[in-house]
Amino acid sequence: MDLISGIRKGGRLLFGLRDYLKDTVSIEESREIIKSRMECREELFLNIVKKGIYENTRSPYLKLLKLAKFEFSDVKSMVLKVGIEETLRNLMEEGVYLTHEEFKCVKKVIRNGEELRFDAKDFDNPYLSTYYEVESGGTRRGGTRTMIDLDFLQSIATYDSIAFNISDIMEYPLALWTPILPSNLGISCLFRFAKIGKVPNRWFSQIEKEFLETSLVNKFGTNFMVYLGRFLGTNFPKPEYVGLENSYEIADWVAQMIKEFSGCGIYTYVSSAIRVCKAAKERGLEISGTRFFVGAEPITPSKRMEIESVGAVCIPKYGFTEGGTIGYGCFNPSSADDTHLFKDSIAIIQHKRRIEFSDTEVDAFLFTSLLPSAPKILLNVESDDYGILEERNCGCEFGRLGFTEHLHNIRSFGKLTSEGMTFVGTDLIRIIEEILPRKFGGSSIDYQLLEEENGNGLTQLSILVSPQVGKINERELVEEFLTELGGKKGICAELWSQANTIKVKYMHPIPTKRGKVFPFYIKMK
Repeated sequence: MDLISGIRKGGRLLFGLRDYLKDTVSIEESREIIKSRMECREELFLNIVKKGIYENTRSPYLKLLKLAKFEFSDVKSMVLKVGIEETLRNLMEEGVYLTHEEFKCVKKVIRNGEELRFDAKDFDNPYLSTYYEVESGGTRRGGTRTMIDLDFLQSIATYDSIAFNISDIMEYPLALWTPILPSNLGISCLFRFAKIGKVPNRWFSQIEKEFLETSLVNKFGTNFMVYLGRFLGTNFPKPEYVGLENSYEIADWVAQMIKEFSGCGIYTYVSSAIRVCKAAKERGLEISGTRFFVGAEPITPSKRMEIESVGAVCIPKYGFTEGGTIGYGCFNPSSADDTHLFKDSIAIIQHKRRIEFSDTEVDAFLFTSLLPSAPKILLNVESDDYGILEERNCGCEFGRLGFTEHLHNIRSFGKLTSEGMTFVGTDLIRIIEEILPRKFGGSSIDYQLLEEENGNGLTQLSILVSPQVGKINERELVEEFLTELGGKKGICAELWSQANTIKVKYMHPIPTKRGKVFPFYIKMK
């Protein structure tokens, strides 16, 4: 059945992509599109609430709104009176929101004493012409399947156009180091960049297709889209497998491009960018002037510093599969991950969220989609991210377009949570990325905390140390880790010390199935 559905989507993609690739969107058109969306922002919001929720009987939000006794006229009146964000706060206080676990359908929704159950497909935008499906990268839980519309990719390609123009990358070679389907990132980049007239020169993939736990449709899908693009006259690059341990191959290519063209761009994960920079240093390669467009992992001061230490430029990007592009890094940043919020396509409010298994609260983000082509309809939906949202006039072009809201110190409370204990904020990140490398050698991507079950069914924590660091004093490493952790997590550190919980293993930090590397990895059975 999946194969038949895939063939149907393939036919739809053929005609859709033909029209999509017929022309490109210029930088001037991108600016005008963004200005237009900013001017009719409230209209966009009310349109998606009316058509995507109140006229969609399957919508989970319709049930929440009815329970809270909100009709569309009430929502419209509130928006016209107090604006979108204040309306969203009022709705949240009346129970119209979804936690990350509720949106992922791993927890039932209870409001006003009534139990509601939803399916992941209930959140799909019912008005889209689906061209292909992708999967968000789940670390502790399975990823969410999301349908993608070419109109949506064209809508968010305007941000790439602005970022590429500011960073002066349009005239230089550009490569992707991103996974193939079912991951969204690689294919999304290919289509978006083509729409603004910047087809990548190379596409490297951290994950080999033979190792993907995916369907035949997805394995066939990537090549199908590449060759379809070529058939339609756009020279899409075919993915080439380059594992994380072979980052020197990327560094060699970058150095060659810098030598020939004096500039180069790489679109990849944060940790993958650092691997390229490390490989360049080790091989004595000159890659100064490279623009690294990075995201999908926390961009900390130490990680940004490692990228910039080779003379490269670090350009953060923040987004997620269900919501699309949320923001690009500020070009006059006040912090390592200072990011402009693209409020013409997304609205954000925050709420206090208690972290499971702890007494800690964070200011979690709640997202609301504004674009009619958004793949998932979001209304006060919590991602597993939190951070700081503030207004600042920075003077860069994104700011001049009206994007004066900035996000920074963006972290994930889900990916740093383990059963029985919780790492919140920058405690673990600081130890793994800064303290340990400074004392024992290596860099921010040479250490990782691994949680797994041992043969007795007990939780075992290991500090992974990259073999490139070499042999170190393991007892001192564990003591240093516990001492640093003990400042704010004294009880946990003491219990771990008494139980001899933490071991040291010499192995490379483990990437997720999408090639991302986080400071904390939970090995599931």
